[in-house]
Amino acid sequence: MESANSPEKTENVIYRTTKHWAALLGPAMLLILGGVSVRSHLISSLVMIVVAVIWGILSVRSIRSSEFILTESKLVIKTGFLFQHVYELPYIELANADFFKPALGFMMGFGKLMIVKMDKKAIVFRLVAKPDDFAERLRKEIIKTHEAAQAGDPTP
Repeated sequence: MESANSPEKTENVIYRTTKHWAALLGPAMLLILGGVSVRSHLISSLVMIVVAVIWGILSVRSIRSSEFILTESKLVIKTGFLFQHVYELPYIELANADFFKPALGFMMGFGKLMIVKMDKKAIVFRLVAKPDDFAERLRKEIIKTHEAAQAGDPTP
């Protein structure tokens, strides 16, 4: 991956994760519900099936195009595919990282990733694969960067 500041410098990727396939559970449940109700409500069940298929296709594309990357100097997050959002946050601008796993997420390995910036604003991403590993590694990088910055700055 190349840095935006200097195209010739390549940064090493420390850790990478993506969105979890659990994002497909919503479309799958709607598809099943539409399939079960075909006999009793034909038109509404066909609408549900079509919506479920479109939602599923969009979810697969979103899963494949989303990634959460830790490099040597910054956090890079790419989400979505139609309207892709890219965040490039140097570790020095971050204050903390945390995660939350609901019961199903604990069993399946997904959860919510919360990133707190130095200005106390939080950025939250849902359905992240292995959010605990990612948050732990991100916290280590944030601490290492802040300690290095404090060591170079003699003012308290």
